[in-house]
Amino acid sequence: MAPPPHFLLVTFPAQGHVNPSLRFARRLIRTTGARVTFVTCASVFHRSMISKHSDLDNLSFLTFSDGFDQGGLTTAEDLKSRSANLKNNGEKALSEFIEGNKKGDSPVTCLVYTILLNWAPKVASRFQLPSALLWIQPALVFNIYYNHINENNNNSCLEFKNLSSIATRDLPSFLTPANTNQGAYNSFQELMELLKEETNPKILVNTFDSLEQEALKALPSVGMVAVGPLLPSEMFTESVKDLSNDQSSSYSRWLDSKTESSVIYVSFGTMVELSKKQIGELARALIEGKRPFLWVITDKSNREAKLEGEDETEIEKIAGFRHELEEVGMIVSWCSQVEVLRHRAVGCFVTHCGWSSTLESLVLGVPVVAFPMWSDQPTNAKLLEELWGTGVRVRENEEGLVERGEIRRCLEAVMDEKLVELRGNAEEWRRLAVEAGREGGSCDKNIEAFVDEILLSEAEEVKDKDECSKEI
Repeated sequence: MAPPPHFLLVTFPAQGHVNPSLRFARRLIRTTGARVTFVTCASVFHRSMISKHSDLDNLSFLTFSDGFDQGGLTTAEDLKSRSANLKNNGEKALSEFIEGNKKGDSPVTCLVYTILLNWAPKVASRFQLPSALLWIQPALVFNIYYNHINENNNNSCLEFKNLSSIATRDLPSFLTPANTNQGAYNSFQELMELLKEETNPKILVNTFDSLEQEALKALPSVGMVAVGPLLPSEMFTESVKDLSNDQSSSYSRWLDSKTESSVIYVSFGTMVELSKKQIGELARALIEGKRPFLWVITDKSNREAKLEGEDETEIEKIAGFRHELEEVGMIVSWCSQVEVLRHRAVGCFVTHCGWSSTLESLVLGVPVVAFPMWSDQPTNAKLLEELWGTGVRVRENEEGLVERGEIRRCLEAVMDEKLVELRGNAEEWRRLAVEAGREGGSCDKNIEAFVDEILLSEAEEVKDKDECSKEI
């Protein structure tokens, strides 16, 4: 009996990459019986609760050092050093693992990697292994990068039904004239150029077929496969039950005391840190709106913000508003986002439009106020407002600030004026997302087809080698 295929899955050491990658690994194992070796830095392995996945048969872990195993990144020089260690130590770990398993009972069949790891497919190529990119953003964002870099900055050919032309404000932030992160731009540029050189490159996209039908087929030369939504499996149930009774947290008890669809949930994820001025405008909008809200403000000091001169944490930035805020709503440093979004009391989600949060809003049928900040978030916000019709996007002033009046306008639209329309659309997307993500849904079928294609290619390669040997 032939051993199961063995996938080496390499992920960038950030929570937004690790979580969907782990969920993909679990689906790959459950659906096809494959073996997966999950590879990332020791620094993220220790702090991200990866160990809770170790109970799964056929899933093992390989870690390497980025030079900051215990954290401690504080300067721009640290970031540069970490990037170099990530490449050098990562290449070494992958090469040694592939070589060491070559003649064993489970040689590596295929290497799968996330963005910002352009050295990984090069390792696969050296060992003549197939590789696939696990794209953890929407298909449209991939299309924009691919066209922008390979088609001379031309996004005009990306025209989709029900979606207006892509303006500068809709682009991923690394492609805009205002971008200051040249390193990120260079990484995406190299990745797209590498993929263009491949024959029929494989892109595994964290989306689902019905969500991005046109975008998934927009690039005939690229094989895009929808393998999402890569979210916790318990979210894909027909009934969106209230989970608050399973918890004894103060925020869940507070939510229990509110009427249905009355609460505004505000969260900007773990990476985004708002400026003091923007915090003030948001705080004033919530106070003046007088609707109950649950605002997650992590007591963090984001290293990127510190490098740019922002020394106050977000908790410190609301000090002058805290009493007034807590008369209307509740502020917490952490919550289970899935638990909150599933609660009957939540009426809308003010979100930075990170892709995981965007997918969660769709799977749980919650309308949004789209408040994008950087990276793929502006494009995600455009999709939420225009294509999927589940939210309203804020507009910044000339200084890039979203003023309190604009925030209130969007909140009133989502919670009142457009409530019926947005909730109806959100409920339809919830149904389609559950259909795709449940066991045996399109996500599972697409993963099975991907693995079958990899195995078929491998079998044909072995056959060709055998025929060549006979001729010799």
